[in-house]
Amino acid sequence: STQSTGGKDQIRIYVDGVFDMFHFGHARYILQAKNMFPNTWIVAGVSSGETTNELKGRTVMTEEERCENVRQCRYVDEVICPAPWCLTLEFLDEHNIDFVAQGADPYPMGDIPDIYKPIKDAGRFLPVFRTNSVSTSELISRIIAEYDEYLTRNLERGFTRHDLGINILTEKRLKVKKRVEGVQKRIHDYVADFMAYFYEPISHRIYAYLSDVEAEDEDESTQTKPFTRTSTLVNSTEPAKEGGEGNETGPPETK
Repeated sequence: STQSTGGKDQIRIYVDGVFDMFHFGHARYILQAKNMFPNTWIVAGVSSGETTNELKGRTVMTEEERCENVRQCRYVDEVICPAPWCLTLEFLDEHNIDFVAQGADPYPMGDIPDIYKPIKDAGRFLPVFRTNSVSTSELISRIIAEYDEYLTRNLERGFTRHDLGINILTEKRLKVKKRVEGVQKRIHDYVADFMAYFYEPISHRIYAYLSDVEAEDEDESTQTKPFTRTSTLVNSTEPAKEGGEGNETGPPETK
């Protein structure tokens, strides 16, 4: 990093977020901050459940679960939970934080175009790269896309419809759908077994028979046939070819 450390041996860097369903994108973000200086102490701020639900939406995990996930990350040295959504220089000074590491793009909130602008103006902001291949929203979208599959999976594992927040009609529909899929699979497997047991051996035998016949035909065509001499009869009424040996009956050639 090109930021001035003020001669400190250890630099305290603050990373913050919701950290819902903690994934490798979160870990990479924290690791970038950890590697910015030779001796870095990472302070991770986890937003409160109440503030997150109000400003960003409902989380999958509780505030306590999110804090514990971050605490278990090997790159984190200290956790502040709950942490403020909007940072101030007073908050940084209170916790002896030297820099804040976050994505470089502005983070708007309401009428505020970028909640990190005061930190950037103070020269205490360190930009990091985001991992675009994964996000909590994307993971939730995967679950929603396979909604029935995951509901059926949990019903089979002993969860009740009350645990899953579904009505009795949905539960019955999922069970019927599962049975239909089971019948379809059994039919598919039966047809596949039938084809493997009857059709494939027959087709292999036919192919082998045709190959043998073709090989026999090739053998017959390559055998050497006996040599027979045939005589050619010459029509005596036709004149002999000119220049024939011992049969020069035509007039002598004149110059």
